[in-house]
Amino acid sequence: MNLKDLRKESGIKAYKIAKELNISRVQLNNIESGKIKVNEEKIFLFSNIYKKDIDDIKNAWEVSISERAGNIL
Repeated sequence: MNLKDLRKESGIKAYKIAKELNISRVQLNNIESGKIKVNEEKIFLFSNIYKKDIDDIKNAWEVSISERAGNIL
């Protein structure tokens, strides 16, 4: 499960999540697609927003990165 999947599972709209993270929708999309690295603060915020363990968020982000790497090749 990647970050986008977690967002969809949460049922929260992307613009609301972007607002909570204090970033643009484009930045959220780039994070979800593995283009932008997330720092510990953002991981903590994602964890609170999605009501998931921090390790779940880190794993989802790693999946997002690996999916992007697969699309590049």
